[in-house]
Amino acid sequence: MNTLSEQKFSNSFKLLLAGQIVTLFGSALLRFVLSLYVLDITGRADIFAVLFAISTMPLLLSPIGGAIADRVNRRNMMVAIDFVNGVVVLGFILISYFGDLSVFMIGACMVLLGFTSAMESPTVLACVPAVAPAEKLEQANGIIQGIGSLAQTVAPILGGVLYGIFGMKPLVIFGCIAFFTASFIEIFIRMPFEKRPHEGHIIPMILGDTKE
Repeated sequence: MNTLSEQKFSNSFKLLLAGQIVTLFGSALLRFVLSLYVLDITGRADIFAVLFAISTMPLLLSPIGGAIADRVNRRNMMVAIDFVNGVVVLGFILISYFGDLSVFMIGACMVLLGFTSAMESPTVLACVPAVAPAEKLEQANGIIQGIGSLAQTVAPILGGVLYGIFGMKPLVIFGCIAFFTASFIEIFIRMPFEKRPHEGHIIPMILGDTKE
C-alpha cells in the first residue's frame, strides 16, 4: 500500500467509496420506486408493503456473502455484482418497453437486487482493511456504514419526489446507469489478494465458513 496512505486515504479507498455511493443510492432508490409503481398499478398498499419487505429479506444472507468474500477476489466480486445488477435492470427496462410488466416480474427484479445487495455489503466491508491505513480503519468503516445508512434513509424520500415528477421508467434507467457506472469505477480499485487454500467441495466449505 502506498506510504502516503498513512497521511490520507488511498485512491483505492476513494474509488471504493465512490462506487458505494453510486450503487447504494441507485439500488435503494430503485427498489422504492418499483414498490411505488406497484402501488400505482394495483392501488393496494398491502402488495406495496409486502414487495418492499420481500426485497429486503435477502439481506439475511449477508453472512454467506461474507464467507464467499473471504474466498474470492473481493474487487472482482464487487465488479461482477454491480455488472449483474446492471444487466438485470437493463433486462427489466427492455421488458417494460416491449412487453407487459406484471407484479410478479417487478417482485422478482426487486428480490434479485436485494440478493445481490446482501452479497455486496459484506464484501465491501471486507475490502476496507485492504484499502485503508490501519490508523484510519475505524474512520473508514464508519464512512462506509454511514453511506449505507444515508442511502436507506434519503433514497426513499428522493425516490418518492422524483417518481411524482418523472414516473417510473426514467428512474429505472438511472438505476441501470448507476450500476454499470459503479462496476466501471470498481475496476480501478487496487488491493492485495491472497487465495486461501481449500479442500473439498465449494458449497460445504462456504457453509462451514458461514457457521464459523
